[in-house]
Parts: sequence; structure tokens; C-alpha cells
Amino acid sequence: TLLTMQIYFAPIQGFTDYVYRNAHAAVYGGIDKYFTPFIRVEDEGLRKKDINDLFNANVPERYNYELVPQIIANNACDFAKLVDFVIDCGYSACDINFGCPFPQQSKKFRGCGILQNPDMVADVLRATRKYQDMRFSLKMRLGYQSAEESLAVAGIINSVPLRFVTIHPRLGRQMYKGDVDMEGFRKLASAINHPIVYNGDINSIDQAKDLMKMFPNLSALMIGRGLIANPELAECIHSGKFTFSKTRFLKFINLLVEGYTGQYGSELMVLDKMKTFFTYSNFNAKAIKAIQKSRSLSEFVAKAAIAF
Repeated sequence: TLLTMQIYFAPIQGFTDYVYRNAHAAVYGGIDKYFTPFIRVEDEGLRKKDINDLFNANVPERYNYELVPQIIANNACDFAKLVDFVIDCGYSACDINFGCPFPQQSKKFRGCGILQNPDMVADVLRATRKYQDMRFSLKMRLGYQSAEESLAVAGIINSVPLRFVTIHPRLGRQMYKGDVDMEGFRKLASAINHPIVYNGDINSIDQAKDLMKMFPNLSALMIGRGLIANPELAECIHSGKFTFSKTRFLKFINLLVEGYTGQYGSELMVLDKMKTFFTYSNFNAKAIKAIQKSRSLSEFVAKAAIAF
């Protein structure tokens, strides 16, 4: 079963931009869908950074994966602006974010904050009906304050056509701390009629196996931080064997350096960007500390090479 399970790469703000996605796809396999970090409306318009990520996101055919833009909104008007932009960029699928836990979004009733307000949820999801040719999916948490919030909107979610619903079984106020709530996941998954994708704390082959035993009807697994820590994790899950190739990892690092040098120009900006990728690293603390102290890109790459 593991061999046939689809694996999606979760969108992570500040990490999974087009440079990262294409470098990952060039070196590693096992990913069926990559998702862009969410795009949003700010001051009546779209952020330049978001626009650049989608405009530069042409997926070379040889990589053979689907790229799904993700949007975040709390009303039908902003939702329409974002979907129209996604369509203009040539996409026919779009993921709706009801999951972001960060206060700058959730306090505005965006991301998982919207789950506290069923009327807003209905307003956004009703707006999907206007787009007959667009295939929508949804990513959500169990709620912001309580798991009752998601159950209260399950009927609204069931009333619109969605390709799948991805559930991260934490509350927004937890951020990424504490344990995932598997009972909360089971209840919400049972209440939703769409195919279900599981997301949250998948860091090993065994965790993936356990999830598939517990929930044999899952449509796919979505992995974020686990793949940042070990870019080979999807391949490991498919094969059932743990691998971590130093050669491939260094090829990946060099592609990232090349891509971000093209984007930023400044070596210091590229260096700062590269250091963030070791936030979720599986390397030992001493190696990570040494990497974080790098003062040049060549020093960074050299230290990454001996961090095993």
C-alpha cells in the first residue's frame, strides 16, 4: 500500500517557493503535488512576492508533478480576486487555506481563524460555485480555539464540490506545539464527505505506516517540516527503506544556492535564506550551530558537506 500512497509537499511560508520546489523536484522524487505558500490580498491588491512566485512557477515537464496554488481569504470579494489571478496564471486547480495558525492571519479571521465564523466560511465556499472550470481543495485545522469549530462547518464544506480536504489535527492556538489530536482528526474526517488527506508531524516511514493502518481510506499524506528535514522522506516512505544520500543532498544545496543567487543577487541575503533550511534539520545540534555561523556561501556549503 505504501508504494501507491500519494504524497503531497505542504506549503510552508518562507520555505517552499519556486526555487525550492524546482530544486527538490530536480533531485528527489516521490511527490505527486507541490503547493505554493498561500497568496493573499493586502491593501486591495496582491503582494508582489506572491505574484512573482506564481509567475516564476513554470514546472518543467520532466519533473512530472502538479503544482497547486494556495489562497487565503475571509470574504467572497478577496477570494474572487485571488482565483481570477490564479486562472490568469494558467492554473486549473486551487487550494483554499483554512489552516494557517499565525496570529497576523488568524486574528483577521483568515486561515484557521475563519473556522470561528461559519458565515464567513459559507461566504468563501459559496464563491467557488462561480468557477465551474476550477478544481478546488481545502486545507484546514480542527479549529482555532476548539475542535467543535470545524465540526460546526462540516456541513458547509460538504455542500460544495472539492477534490479533497487536508486536515492538520491541531488547533490554531497550539501553533505547531503539543501533540496532534488523532481523535479530533477521526471525528472530522468522518463528518466530511470529500476525500481526506492527512497532514501533521510525519517524520518517518513508521509514522506513515501507522497512519495508513489507522486510516486506510486516506486519499494522500501531506508532509511539510518532515520533508524540509529530510528531502528524501517521500521516497523513503514509497520504498519502505530509510535512505539519506550525501551526494544528492549537496546537489540539492547547490541548486538552492544557484537559484537564490539568481533571485537575490546579494550573497548575504542568499546565505541568510540558506540558513533557514536547517531550522527543521535532522543533523546534530553541533553541526547545525557550525552551519549557522557560516559567514560566506562557500563556508556554508563546506560545512553542510561535513554535517553528516
